[in-house]
Parts: sequence; structure tokens; C-alpha cells
Amino acid sequence: MSRFAVAATRHPGETRALATDAEGRAREVRLFRGTPESAEGAIWRGRVVGTLVAARAVLVDVGGPVPGLLPLAEWRGEAPAEGAAVAVMIARPARAEKGPRLTGRIRLATPRLIFSPFRAGASVSRRLGPDEARRLLAWAEAGARPGEGWVARGAAAGFADAVLERDRERLRRRWDEIQGKSAEPGGVSLLRGAPDPFAEWLAEFGADLASVSVSGGVLTHAARGVLVERVPLLASLGDPFAEAGGEDALADALRPVVPLAGGGRLILEATRAFLAVDVDTGGATEPDAARRVNDAAIDALAKELVLRNIGGGMVIDAVPEARKGATEAQRRRLVERLRAAGDPRLSVTGWTPAGRIEAVRERRGLSLAETVFGDTLGDGDAATETAALAALREWVAAAKAGPAPRPALPPAVAGWLEGPGRGAAAEAEAMTGARFAWRVGGGET
Repeated sequence: MSRFAVAATRHPGETRALATDAEGRAREVRLFRGTPESAEGAIWRGRVVGTLVAARAVLVDVGGPVPGLLPLAEWRGEAPAEGAAVAVMIARPARAEKGPRLTGRIRLATPRLIFSPFRAGASVSRRLGPDEARRLLAWAEAGARPGEGWVARGAAAGFADAVLERDRERLRRRWDEIQGKSAEPGGVSLLRGAPDPFAEWLAEFGADLASVSVSGGVLTHAARGVLVERVPLLASLGDPFAEAGGEDALADALRPVVPLAGGGRLILEATRAFLAVDVDTGGATEPDAARRVNDAAIDALAKELVLRNIGGGMVIDAVPEARKGATEAQRRRLVERLRAAGDPRLSVTGWTPAGRIEAVRERRGLSLAETVFGDTLGDGDAATETAALAALREWVAAAKAGPAPRPALPPAVAGWLEGPGRGAAAEAEAMTGARFAWRVGGGET
């Protein structure tokens, strides 16, 4: 079983987290942003404001500048009419000009359990060992009421039935409260804020965690709610993320080109529709160069998808290993190699008529590039939010070292800090005890 060390640092408006394996290699780099109102898992009483017949979806006002998209496949029954009040959950946060993606199949969670009121059945995390998986599955099935769905997460390992039962009753009460609020008269309103995204991510590791190092009381509290006693938790006064090599890992994970061991390159180019993956031999001419580079590229791709939290469809253009192009034997070998990586979120669907491999990876939140760059996905200027958070980090570091500076900020950054970023600016002030003052200057981001 793989064991991972997690290092995380809280900055104004953002948590930076790195998971490394036993050899110290980066496994996942995550940036957690957003407010409880806008992040994945927030539950709203929204109002239907439009219908997209061709897309089989409705548009729902959930308090943001752009309505959310609710696919009818994610709704519970007949399509809701325009003007109807609906209880929905943010499945994917808003990005660029797109509103959030919504689901009517609400789920609630503790670090150990996931409760789905609309999806009956019981299951367990793939991270659990066989004995613990059998125990927890039997527990989940035995206590489930008709229509309820329960998932025992990786973090449930080692906890007594009594602890899990308290979690179950807590989630049932939470759902009753949400239903009660949803039935009250009124307009669009937040029914329950999103759970802490760092704690949610940490819970997915379960028994695979070897140690956790965090900075700040917020992250310490979040981690303590997830970890069992046998996992060491270090509350640091420094920057655990940077000290563990997180900044370098983040920079590498945002580059579209991945050099391959022994030569060759893997190139990841995100489009609006899918991820285009290209394999390049890099000028290698030895007889088995194509096969060697293809195998190395598939192995690297499996790791990069996890590292960057990439989800959605993808098309992989491997190097032809025969003079007449990619053979069926080559395609089958590469497909099996990708499947053998064991990523439970990844499904290899086959290949196109032109011989390119097709795959789909389950989306969970935004990818690293989407978080940092917005809709440009690594192919343009940084998003205003990213520039503003960088300015806040620099200001906090300077304010802790001496008198608080008064930076000159581009108009777009200043506007974000006066609007959506007010909370991040307030967090910077709380971290330093100084007032964050700025002046407008410089160009647009």
C-alpha cells in the first residue's frame, strides 16, 4: 500500500497542498480556493430561470453573476419549470464566463462517511484494505434505511462502529435541516456552505496517509477532524508546502511539456472540448525509439493526470511504431498499459478511426491549470484572482518582516480585492495585524 506525506500552507484566500510518496516525489499538487458559498459541495435553494431544450438542462440562479447549469440527468424526476424553487448542490465551481455545474443529487459528508439521500446502496473506498472494506460495507448495509446511499471513505479505517454511527446520525440530522430550510418561504438562498475542501481532499487518502504537516489554526483544525491518532500531525509556524518542494512541483505541474526519461516529450494541451495529448520522440532515431517513448509517455500521463487533477475527455496521439502507422497491437498494448496504472477515475474507451486513444477521467473540481489560469487553461495570462492572491502573499510576507507596504496594483486586481476578494484581504490583515492598503497603478492583468 502506498503511503503519502501531505504538506499544506494557508495563505490569504488559498490553501496550497502537496502530497508526496515515500521517495519524496510529488503525487498531487492542489490549490484550494473559493468561499463556502461558491465552492464544490455548497447547497442552494435556487430558482429556475431558463430551459436549454437541446442540452437537456435548465439554468438555475444560485446567487452568482452567471446562472448554474443543471443537467436533467442530474435531477430527481420531472424537469422543473421556469420559476420553480429547487434544492441543488454545486458539483463544479464557476469558471471564466461559465456558471457552476449543478446537481440535484445532493450528498453530504463527514471525513469518514458520504451520505446520498437520493442514491440507494452501500459502497466503500477503493483505498481500504480487503478486511476493513468488508467490515465497513457490512456496517453500512446493516444500518441503511430504504432509499439511503452510504459510502465509507478511506478515513473510516480503524474507527469503531459507534463513532461511525454518530456520523451517520449527524448526516441524517443535517439533511433534515436542509429540507426544512428549503421548504421555508423566500427566494434564492444558501442552505449549507461547502465543506472545507482541504479536509475533503485529505479524507480521500484514508489509511494511505503517513504524515501531515500544516500551517495555521484553520488547517490544523481541519486536519484533526480527519486524521486518526496513528497519523502524525505537525502544526508548523513556517511554510510546509514550500519546504516540501511544493512551489517547484506546482511550477512543473503547470508546464504543458513533460520531458520523458531517456528522451522524448509528453505534451498536454487543454482545449475547451478535451485534453489533447501528444507524444514526441524528440528526435530519437534508434530502432525501438517509438515504442520506448510511447511506453514512457503513457506511464508519465497516468501520473500527470493525478498530479494536476485533470478530468474530462482526452485524446492521446502516440507515435506510430510501424511504417504504415499505429498497429492494432500497439494500440492494445498502450491501452492496457494506461489501464494498468490503476486510476479509479480513469476509463479508457478505445481509439478513434485515426488510431488515437480516447479516455475519460472523472472530474472532481477544477484542474490545477483551471484554478490558476481560468478558462485559458495554461495558455494565457494568469487569472485576475491568481494575480491578486500572489499580491496578498507578497504583502503578508513583507508585513511580517517589517512595516506593511502599500503596493501598486493593476486596476483589475484592485477591483477583485474590493469585490469577490474582500474575504481574502481580510484574512491577510488577520494574519499580520496590519491594515492592507493599496494604490491603483500598473497595467491590467
